[in-house]
Amino acid sequence: MAGVALAIGAVYAQTFVMTVNDKTAPLTVSGGMREELRTDHFSARLERIEFARSIRVKKAYSTDEATTDQIFLVVKVGATSPRRPTKLVPHLVTAGGLRFAATDKVDENATITAKWIQPGWWRSGLCFFEIPPDEVAGARVVVSEPVNSLYGDQYIPEVSMDLGLDEAKAREAMSAAKDGYEVSGI
Repeated sequence: MAGVALAIGAVYAQTFVMTVNDKTAPLTVSGGMREELRTDHFSARLERIEFARSIRVKKAYSTDEATTDQIFLVVKVGATSPRRPTKLVPHLVTAGGLRFAATDKVDENATITAKWIQPGWWRSGLCFFEIPPDEVAGARVVVSEPVNSLYGDQYIPEVSMDLGLDEAKAREAMSAAKDGYEVSGI
């Protein structure tokens, strides 16, 4: 009888075993606009979103212009770190599960990915995503530290920030898209 109970207990315990996907999945903290989302490595908040048809990066002696056939989503993110300096990497996840990296059409020096996030100080920066207009509703911006495969935590923390855009709000926000969004770069 005891052997049968142990066998049943062992089979039941297997339901608690993590799958391969669970073992490599990041630890996610979710929230919305202007909420401070805290992980052990960093805190972040979504400060503002805008749309643009083109982006102008003003440099010391020139201006670069990025254009798109789709639309640029401009996201302002604030972040701080509790213990050590870090950098952050953003990406966009649509309601349908599509994943978009920040566009490479905008110089990285004009984005948050080039900035060091320091302990005790909030630092804001921009992220630029090139996205089809029909994928904007329900999208989320996800920010994490760069993955270091040589050392570091096995479970990488990330924050997932809801843009708060349903179909109607997304159409309204995109209709107000700027023709030339200007940002300074180094």
